[in-house]
Amino acid sequence: MPILPRSFVAIAYWLLAAVSIAVIPLGPFTALPLLRMAPTVLLAATSLRATRSRFGTTIAWGLFFGAWGDFFLATFDNSVAGLGVLAFFVGHACYITGLRRSGWHVTPLRRALVASLIVFGIGYGAVIAWINPHIPVPRLGNLAVAPVLLAYMPALIGMASVAVLRQGSRLLAAGALVFVASDAMIPLNQFLLPKAHATDLYATDWLLLSGFVTYYGAQWWIARGAEMDAGQPLG
Repeated sequence: MPILPRSFVAIAYWLLAAVSIAVIPLGPFTALPLLRMAPTVLLAATSLRATRSRFGTTIAWGLFFGAWGDFFLATFDNSVAGLGVLAFFVGHACYITGLRRSGWHVTPLRRALVASLIVFGIGYGAVIAWINPHIPVPRLGNLAVAPVLLAYMPALIGMASVAVLRQGSRLLAAGALVFVASDAMIPLNQFLLPKAHATDLYATDWLLLSGFVTYYGAQWWIARGAEMDAGQPLG
């Protein structure tokens, strides 16, 4: 029997996500890192039992490391910003490890989609590297943006590619693709688009809002799709 009803998990997750998104206009504050990670921590805890029969602990670990990525990046502290990207990198490695177990269902359409992902990753990385490898970021100083993001990009594109080519839930594959969209929006907003004031953290709150809505949606769909493949209720 599940520990918590699926409906309870869904409501709790999206309430926590809504709180995390609602505080965006407030800017950085002490409790922000905990608010950012709370939804995904809940999802990691409830996914462990629901996905274990098919994926072992890989999906839960992927979510858990994603939560720590949320935490470190929300501190806006240059000394731990790299740990945030590393946490997401490890999270994607966990997803790849688990999703590969399902075997493959390769079609021409899926190959084309993966090719598009690769082209996007190379192109997006080239834009970041071309604009400036050292972009002044408020409260972070001269963060070496290009090397960090270029190292992270293969893990992101690799995770999405595996999700697309594997046998199993299309919802999970959709979640992986939305994850790519989210991770494209957040760097675009923070590093690439012009800001109204030099001290602004982001170009626009609306793009930041879209980035986090898609991020929380992506993590939910990945967990929900893994649950469907495992044949177990989430929570």
